[in-house]
Amino acid sequence: MTTTIGPLGAPFWRFWTSTTFANLADGIRAGAFPLIAASLTDSPFGVALIAACQQGAWLIFGLAAGLLADRRSPGRVLAAADTVRVAALAALLTLLALDAATIPILAGAAFVMGAAETFRDTSAQSMLPRLVPERQLERANGRLFGTEIVGNEFIGPLLGAALFGIALTAPVAVDAAVLVTAVLLVLTLPRTAAPARSAASAGTARLRTELLLGVRWLLRHPRQRVISAAGSVICFADAAWWSVLVLYSESALGVPVAFFGALLAAGAVGGTLGALGSERLAAQFGVRPLLAAAALSTGLPAVLIALTDSPIAAGALLALSSAGFALWNVVALSARQRETPPQLLGRVTAVHRIALYGSGTAGALAGGWIASSVALTVPFHSAGPLVALAAIGLLITLPPRPDGGPGHGRSGSE
Repeated sequence: MTTTIGPLGAPFWRFWTSTTFANLADGIRAGAFPLIAASLTDSPFGVALIAACQQGAWLIFGLAAGLLADRRSPGRVLAAADTVRVAALAALLTLLALDAATIPILAGAAFVMGAAETFRDTSAQSMLPRLVPERQLERANGRLFGTEIVGNEFIGPLLGAALFGIALTAPVAVDAAVLVTAVLLVLTLPRTAAPARSAASAGTARLRTELLLGVRWLLRHPRQRVISAAGSVICFADAAWWSVLVLYSESALGVPVAFFGALLAAGAVGGTLGALGSERLAAQFGVRPLLAAAALSTGLPAVLIALTDSPIAAGALLALSSAGFALWNVVALSARQRETPPQLLGRVTAVHRIALYGSGTAGALAGGWIASSVALTVPFHSAGPLVALAAIGLLITLPPRPDGGPGHGRSGSE
């Protein structure tokens, strides 16, 4: 019997629209910043430095972002973070227009953008449970992840590259304008998105203790500890083969670099379908088998990619892998939002994402080293055993929710 859970509501859709604009801005920047860097230097290290600066901000500011999300209104944090990003883009735009930009300046701008994004993303995940009922988390997260993939991995990068072809400053100007729209939409959200704990009461505790509460809670919570550990293994495996995919597509699949975006677009389509279909799957299956299936779907296609020389087959397998990754994200995030105390959600989210970003960085470095010193296909083949280990670990060690969990599985158990 199907239960009607009702519409998501106007506040969610304003939040969704704001997030869509922010993700589109991220995608524009992802497509344009490497091109801007390449126009400023011929050094591969200089170009790679830009991405490293943006990703590295998570490891530095992650815990602070989680604490701020718990102590302040998430909506205000979102607006402030995007305002900082607009200011950074405006400064970069001025320097580009004056022909005064350099790689260190671009790296600095990327670091500021990454730091602000750390605060924005953490607060956004803390804010959602205050905008929709608990039973609608999978539906809401599916909509958010679906549009995130479209903006970050498909439309945004294509638009960023196209704008760069018009003028060096064009993608930066459009990026800033899109973020201004996101800020204005966030400011329309209701007061129901207030902090779960007042700043006054939180301020009485020592800062160090407050920062570590999320770490301690996650380590002591068996379900979320297992999910975070499995997610870290998946991110390591995924980053290892994804980091050398462009080289494999050119050497083994015969895909020119100029058409590499077509493979990424196939992955984006699969990810979008996986995110949008997660609600229906979550209603039919328990969290434990669904997460295990999603884990296998992320890595097993990589093994098959290494065995094919067909770009079409590789594109279909990339779509399957991205669908599994999106399904994992929606189900794991919804479980975390549902099970974490509201006053700790920001910090627990930050700790979880630091673990994933750290393992992803290590996986990318390991994948590049192994591909260079052993064989290009080894990172692809290793993804299979790693995700199988994560899936088996989930099936064996993930305990059920004490209350059985709302809306999961026909028997209500996981």
